[in-house]
Amino acid sequence: MGKSKNPNNQADIDGDVSDSVIVTGNGNTINTGKSILDYWQTIAIIFVLLLVIIVIFMFSSSSFPFLNGTAGAETQTPTLTFTPSPIPTDTVPPGAPTSTPVPPTDTPTLTPSPIPPVPLGEDWMKGCISSLWRGYPSTIQTVERGDGCLREPVHVFSAEFGDLDFLYHRTGRGESEVYGLFAPLPESGTVTFTIRLRELTNVDLLMGIFAQPDINSQGLMMILLNGNPQRTVFIQKDPSNYVTIQGTKALEQGNGYSLSFKFDNLSVISIVNPNVFVTNSVSVPSSQKWLFLGYKGLRDAYRIDGTFLNFELKP
Repeated sequence: MGKSKNPNNQADIDGDVSDSVIVTGNGNTINTGKSILDYWQTIAIIFVLLLVIIVIFMFSSSSFPFLNGTAGAETQTPTLTFTPSPIPTDTVPPGAPTSTPVPPTDTPTLTPSPIPPVPLGEDWMKGCISSLWRGYPSTIQTVERGDGCLREPVHVFSAEFGDLDFLYHRTGRGESEVYGLFAPLPESGTVTFTIRLRELTNVDLLMGIFAQPDINSQGLMMILLNGNPQRTVFIQKDPSNYVTIQGTKALEQGNGYSLSFKFDNLSVISIVNPNVFVTNSVSVPSSQKWLFLGYKGLRDAYRIDGTFLNFELKP
């Protein structure tokens, strides 16, 4: 490579200078062969690389977890935890008994009120036998019909039109037997009724007041003797042995035989109305007494047919 002098003080360089640069200084210019465009291209490339690095850095934690060591970690959904507020309770003093409240029911249970018995003296007028009456002996079963009355007939007794009717016929042989009805009485008072008979064959009609619902208990017993029902007598008998104590003369039935019992907590008397006959006072020391209406069928066959009516109970 040769050199030559130049009157303009420029250095001449021989050979291929396409890759050279130009250096200028102190009025001298050296051309190296690099253009200004080449430098701007280099700067642009560096700028683009820096921009890419910045973008990668900005998104590395969210879009590229593998760059910040979070690759493979599970993404968890936050869970909301609900803690119920405590329900306040009553403070129970130490040692005080505790109770468990009964939960309310949707449908209240209604207990039907029992129907009271029809009062004595009103039942026959209503065509019923009050549930206050009970059969005697105990083999006579009574059933309430739900309106304060008994289901009828009660043995041979039935009520209608204000009367208590009875009708029975036993055929063939048999021992004597007693059937009837007992009803409780107040501590004191007077009970009156009428008897009408149609037949009284080999059977006595019994009426009385006793200390217990039993004809063998202490009491006063009156009897219409068997025979002709249109003309008969009242007899007072001892209920314990059926022995006659006293009686009336023969009486005509007419519209019926009327009989009363007057009683208190100590004793009982009987009156054949209208004051035809009055018994002696019989001691029955009991605040609760029982009225009996019935009959005694004598041995062998018997037949009874009649009515009790005009029943009245006064204090």
